[in-house]
Amino acid sequence: MKKALSLAWAAVCAATLMLPTMASAQGSNPIEFEQPPSKFLAGPRLLLNRNFHTGGFRTINDVLCPVFDEGSGWGWGAGLTFEYLAGKTWSIVPALTYESRPGSFVQRLPDAEVLLPGATTTVMQTVEATSEIAYTIASLEVLYKQEFAQFGDAVRLSVAAGPSAAVVLSGTRTQYQDLIQPENARFIPTENGIYENNGRRQVFMKDEEITELSGTRFSLKAGLQAELGLFNNAIIMYPGVFFDYGLTHVTSAEDWNLNSIIFQVDFRRAF
Repeated sequence: MKKALSLAWAAVCAATLMLPTMASAQGSNPIEFEQPPSKFLAGPRLLLNRNFHTGGFRTINDVLCPVFDEGSGWGWGAGLTFEYLAGKTWSIVPALTYESRPGSFVQRLPDAEVLLPGATTTVMQTVEATSEIAYTIASLEVLYKQEFAQFGDAVRLSVAAGPSAAVVLSGTRTQYQDLIQPENARFIPTENGIYENNGRRQVFMKDEEITELSGTRFSLKAGLQAELGLFNNAIIMYPGVFFDYGLTHVTSAEDWNLNSIIFQVDFRRAF
């Protein structure tokens, strides 16, 4: 009986000694919980955009108002981005952003021969018309991101593309004319006219809402993006450049298009 107990005790001791070795051989520790890698990332976005307004329209409904063909301007934006790692090299990236998409149009009017007060000979008069556009949107985009190159453990390159829908928050315009030549000329003041720059600028409207402004904007966005690990990959930085192609017009009554080149930087961390 004692011999059987001794053999059983020896078997238990041998099994106890072998368990750590077997666990090590299997590559896991049953005592410690192994956290699976997160598939969700989120963080802020900052962006700078170069905006191109094109068309062929008058901002004032008057035959004397010049037709503006194209204008451009720099804007900015900020928001939140999210990322779902759906596969080893691809993911879905939604984002919510507030963006300013301004533009400045300048059109030179035909030169005219005028006679200045007190002069005996005529001179050529040059006038430029300017329309400053302020345009802001709140947009929601959903991009498909595909990684195509990797350099080391901390740098990756990817392409991303997808649709964007926006609510137009505001659209205003300021329009004026400047006398370029002759330098000593002034606009003849009218009773209700607004003049600046010592009478050399005539203001027709200031921060007025664009008529028949479309309340929504739809576009397609695509571009190239890098992925850089920061602080031992605790935070990922995504600098990129994108082109945003507008599918809808700025106003419902005119052929006024808006396209933008967007320089953006996203910061995301896993949750």
